[in-house]
Amino acid sequence: MKIKTCVHHNDQQGTVVVVVAICLIFLVAIAALAVDVGYLYSTRNELQNVADAAALAGARYMGDEYSKLDESAMSSHVFTKEEVFAVIEDVATKNQAANASISIDIDDVEIGLWNPIASTDDIWQPTLTAPDAVRVIARRDSGINAAIGTFFAGVFNVNEMAVVSRKAIAALSGPSNAEEGELKTPFALSENNFPNDCKPVIDFSPTTSSCAGWHNFFDPINASAMEAKLLGLIEGDTQSYTGLTSGPQWLADNFDIKKAPTAEVTPASSAGDEFEFQGGTISSLFNGGYLGSDYNGNTGTVYGNEKKPAPIIALFDYFRYRDEDGDNSVWTATIPVYKDQSACINPNTSLPIVGYAEIVVYSPDPPPMSNIKVHVNCNFTVIDARGGGSYFGNLKGIIPTLVK
Repeated sequence: MKIKTCVHHNDQQGTVVVVVAICLIFLVAIAALAVDVGYLYSTRNELQNVADAAALAGARYMGDEYSKLDESAMSSHVFTKEEVFAVIEDVATKNQAANASISIDIDDVEIGLWNPIASTDDIWQPTLTAPDAVRVIARRDSGINAAIGTFFAGVFNVNEMAVVSRKAIAALSGPSNAEEGELKTPFALSENNFPNDCKPVIDFSPTTSSCAGWHNFFDPINASAMEAKLLGLIEGDTQSYTGLTSGPQWLADNFDIKKAPTAEVTPASSAGDEFEFQGGTISSLFNGGYLGSDYNGNTGTVYGNEKKPAPIIALFDYFRYRDEDGDNSVWTATIPVYKDQSACINPNTSLPIVGYAEIVVYSPDPPPMSNIKVHVNCNFTVIDARGGGSYFGNLKGIIPTLVK
């Protein structure tokens, strides 16, 4: 006889219900994590956009105000926090985060100086006198713009997210590049001159005591190559000047050079590019004929060898009338600033450029002194419609840059 066995499934069915319930709770938790955390990150991105736009607007406002001032007044100009904040708030409220217009708390706005090469405590220095940067925090919490509610996390009694905020710093930083033909000078400054040790006068002969160095742009250093390049920069300057001749004609009018130099136009360069440097004294740049004090912009008396112009003196005599600075006794020029982690090394190697600065060159002294004096303008100069990216030098752009 076969005995039939009855199998009861009640216990198994009860187990399945428990497992399904646990899985549902787990799935809800995953949904809460995915949806609410995703929403959190989306809101953070939107708040970052608000902070970026607001900081750029504040810095741009300062650049516009600086552009209305004489350079001498820039370093003492005082902004009020309220005037800059009005611009920041206007831009911020035109943007949204988590479907709500964003307002900025005035206490979340700081105006100051941005200097990332300083020690950690000095990277940001709040000041209303001649500032160059704006820091903005955009946030949503119970204090401003209302906290962000959750979706599925409410099941776990989490009904709103914690403080959600993003920060941005925009600065009127200097240009990180030089356009083709913009650089004309065969010397550069050490980064130690900016901003901590900005000297009023620098002697470029010898360079070992001046926190500066000679360079030959991208070409290897040698004295004869530098001589040829400097005269070539004059030969290559063929643009028109009101009442003044261009480079080739100027050389022909003032010197009896048997063979014209090869025309040179300096290539564009950017921060990070490496220039070839040499320290010490390059007296050959001062050797040769030079124009006398009766020079009137086109022709004059040549002292010394008129068949061989002194390169650095000729460069000075040519460009001081064509730099549009309103003073024909000096030459205002843009020069590179090179990386120099040690205190004023003697630059006899290839070195990266970290930024650009504006200088004023005084009349070079011919032999036996073979010296050229340069005044470094420690106050920043705002350049119309020029963006930035570099924090070295005294050149700033009206168009600000996000630096953090």
